[in-house]
Amino acid sequence: MSRSSRADLTAFRRALSAEHTEVAVSDLDGVLRRFDPTLWTDLADLTGLPAPTVFGAILGNPALHDVVRGRVTHAQWRARATRDLRAEGAGSAAAQRAVEIWSTTPATVDREVQGVLDDARDHGMAVFVFTNGTDRVRAEIEELGLSAQVGADGTHLLNSVDFGAAKPEQTAYAAAHARIEHVLGRHVEHRAVAFLDDSPSHVRGAETFGWQAVLHRAD
Repeated sequence: MSRSSRADLTAFRRALSAEHTEVAVSDLDGVLRRFDPTLWTDLADLTGLPAPTVFGAILGNPALHDVVRGRVTHAQWRARATRDLRAEGAGSAAAQRAVEIWSTTPATVDREVQGVLDDARDHGMAVFVFTNGTDRVRAEIEELGLSAQVGADGTHLLNSVDFGAAKPEQTAYAAAHARIEHVLGRHVEHRAVAFLDDSPSHVRGAETFGWQAVLHRAD
C-alpha cells in the first residue's frame, strides 16, 4: 500500500494492515466526500442572514434527524429548510434559491482517502461506505464517480436510511455489521472491522460496538 503523510490516514492504514482486520469502512461526508465551507458565506450574502443562521436552517433543521433515518425524504427536507429560512427573515425567492444552490453544489472527492480504500480493495479487503445519508446518496455517489467504493449494485453502501437508525446509535452499527456479514456471506468479528469517521461521537460509538475506529482529521 502507498503511504500517506496525514497522521489519521497513517493510523487507518495501520489498522487495515493488522492481521485480524478483514473489512475497511469509511464515512462519506467530511471524509470521502468534501464540501466547500465557503458555501455558507455565499448563501448568507444571498439571503441577507448570518451564515450560522443559514447553516442552522438547513443542516440544523430538526427534519435532518428523520431524514437520515428514512422517515423524511430529501425533497421534504429541502421544503422545510426553505420554510425555515423564510421564517428567519429571508425573502421567498432568496430562500428557495439558497436551498437549491446548497443541494446542487458539487462535492469533491478526497483522493487520499479514496487511495487508501482503493489500496485496501486491491489487496483483497472488503470495503464499505457507512453514512448517515439520505434517499439521494446512491445517485450522488455515482455522480462523483465513486461507484467502485460501494459496488456497482450499491451492496457495499451502508446507509442509515435503510436501517432506520443513525450513527452513533448502537443499533446503527449493529445493522451495518449485519449487512456486512450478509454481503460477505460469513461471520465477521467486530474487531475485524476498521472504521474511519470525522465525528468524535461516531468514532466513540464504533469503538463501543467493538470496531477499530480512527478519527479522521481533514485539515
